[in-house]
Amino acid sequence: MIRDIAVKILNSGYVCDSCLGRQFAKLLRGYSNQERGRIIRDFLAMEYEAKKIKADPANFEKGERCVVCEDILDNLPKFAEEILKKLKKMEFETFLVGVKMSDSLVMNEEALWEKMGMKYSEPIKSEINRELGKMIAEGAGKTADQEKPDILIIFDLEKRETEIFSNSLFVYGEYKKFARGLPQTKSPRYKQTVQDIIAKPFMKVTSASSHVLHALGREEKEARCLVWRPFILELKQPIKRKVDTERIKKEINMRKKIKVRGLRISDKKKVSLLKSKRPFKVYRVVVDFERKVDKAENVKKLVGVIKQRTPKRTLTSKPDKTKNKKVKSIKWKMINNKRYIFEIIAESGMYLKELVSGDSGRTSPSISKVLGNQAEVREFDLIGLED
Repeated sequence: MIRDIAVKILNSGYVCDSCLGRQFAKLLRGYSNQERGRIIRDFLAMEYEAKKIKADPANFEKGERCVVCEDILDNLPKFAEEILKKLKKMEFETFLVGVKMSDSLVMNEEALWEKMGMKYSEPIKSEINRELGKMIAEGAGKTADQEKPDILIIFDLEKRETEIFSNSLFVYGEYKKFARGLPQTKSPRYKQTVQDIIAKPFMKVTSASSHVLHALGREEKEARCLVWRPFILELKQPIKRKVDTERIKKEINMRKKIKVRGLRISDKKKVSLLKSKRPFKVYRVVVDFERKVDKAENVKKLVGVIKQRTPKRTLTSKPDKTKNKKVKSIKWKMINNKRYIFEIIAESGMYLKELVSGDSGRTSPSISKVLGNQAEVREFDLIGLED
């Protein structure tokens, strides 16, 4: 039966050793498809000479073009060499090869399977992925990795071209922000942000295309962040992946606006873990009142659940929704009879300015409401994070 299938394959036109052997990939373990095909071809050539089979003798030797792979497999070393040239300018340790099939190759393979069956075969896509991966691994001295490759190599069989995608490089760290009016994340409205300051030296070293800052929560631009806030900087499409985090830390810390510590290479899974955390935040808030404050102890009524509608100031960018947030504790200290300092521990996502002002009743209760005295935030700082 196997001999009959092999004869039918050869009689369909010239089929290269790899495509012939691939139809029996599940048999004769320990051989490549090319080696397997050569064995089958030589055996059938002897059977033909012994007049035990009828076959087209022209198809026992190299033909003009393989009717299945269109000589793609014979040309894999050339394609691998071209890929290796492109990879010379890139830093990476692991890679993954992917193949984008052409319509003609899919049709060729399906036509062959329709005639001969596919009981013992493997798809041509699998062979190209595997063999090209071996050549690149050997030529570059790198390792193929299915799970977390540094780069992804896509071989387009229709165009006979290769695209190389460098997977993001992730850097974990923690920052403090000492300047007011400095937003956390990149925005076209602001010339400089925490993200810009941290990313600039990394962009220079890695030649990445862009960057994203993933942080454990965020502070408003007017607030200082006096507690170490964890973050992960994502550098997209980096050309270089080796970074001296200690040197970059020193470069960032030469600036007065922010400081960083604990810089180290991380990974994408850590981003999800970081973003999933919802710690309570400890704020120090300086509040000015319209009138002299009476019975400041009434602010204790804020401990519990606070209902907050989306603030008026953000309605242009956020939907009008109501959310419940908790105040865990509140302490106060009088500066004068119209100015107080509050230390508030609140659930992540609390609109702090509105907790003070009430935002025309959109946040309830509020400091203004429980004291019966309109209040506004003069300045505030994030001073702690609690699990």
